[in-house]
Amino acid sequence: MILCVCPNLCYDRVIVVPGFTVGAVHRAEQAIPLASGKGLNVARAAAALGVPLVVTGFVSGDAAAAVVQGAREAGLSLDAVRVRGPSRVCTLLIDPGRSETVVNERGASVDETAVRALRRRVARHLPDSSVLVLTGSVPPGLPAAFFASIVRQAGTRPVILDTPGEAFRLGVAAHPTVAKLNRRELEDTLNRTLSSVGEVAGAAREVMAAGAQAVVVTLGADGAVLVLSEDAWFVEAPRVERVNTIGAGDSLSAGIAAGLHQGRSLLEALRLGVAAAASDVTTLLPGAVDAARAEALAPGIRVEQLV
Repeated sequence: MILCVCPNLCYDRVIVVPGFTVGAVHRAEQAIPLASGKGLNVARAAAALGVPLVVTGFVSGDAAAAVVQGAREAGLSLDAVRVRGPSRVCTLLIDPGRSETVVNERGASVDETAVRALRRRVARHLPDSSVLVLTGSVPPGLPAAFFASIVRQAGTRPVILDTPGEAFRLGVAAHPTVAKLNRRELEDTLNRTLSSVGEVAGAAREVMAAGAQAVVVTLGADGAVLVLSEDAWFVEAPRVERVNTIGAGDSLSAGIAAGLHQGRSLLEALRLGVAAAASDVTTLLPGAVDAARAEALAPGIRVEQLV
């Protein structure tokens, strides 16, 4: 199975507002509650792809029960640590086919007792895990080096690291199998603009030099770049009708993890991930993937080796 460690789980309110503009009064077309956070988005996509996955992380406040119940009703395996404090509620304003607006609340701080409990959850599931996905932001109180310690604990198991900021830097130094980030995060990390696929690949090699065994940089609707020790590849995303792009990167992570779990090469796993992300953006909810469509798209995805 896949183990997904996502400390900052949350409760989403997905609000569909056609013609949304800032500073206006709107009437929502739909309001959908969703057990979420990047880990549960990954779990939904992995479940659609037919791969067993367990998520662990923190849930807090009044929304904790709703997150746990929502995951259960969706058939997702969630082994959560409950902590006291405000709920982490995230509001997603969706104007289908246009740019999305997201408001992420901070949520609760965690103490040493909660951190130890999360470590026990990881230790409980690790022996049965073939692949690890470490994803999402770090909540207040969780050491920035937490993900790095899990990378080391994983041993020879493939690890996909997808977290921002200092946690990413420290995690990369622990030598994960795949360091995943988007173009903007890569630009912020290196403090420069990356205008071409070649520049992205060159910048990804700098992340590899810091410790990652491979780097995946997502490019939104264009696809993704994969850099390995000797080679670099551009994986072009198929053209699909966009509804909502939130969660597409999590579906891409799920596809990579599913591919590695199935014994595919990293390049072929990324091809599946890009196909899963393409399927996701045609749907309203994060992590919603049509497995048949993703598997049908994957073989036709263009792959180009970069010089």
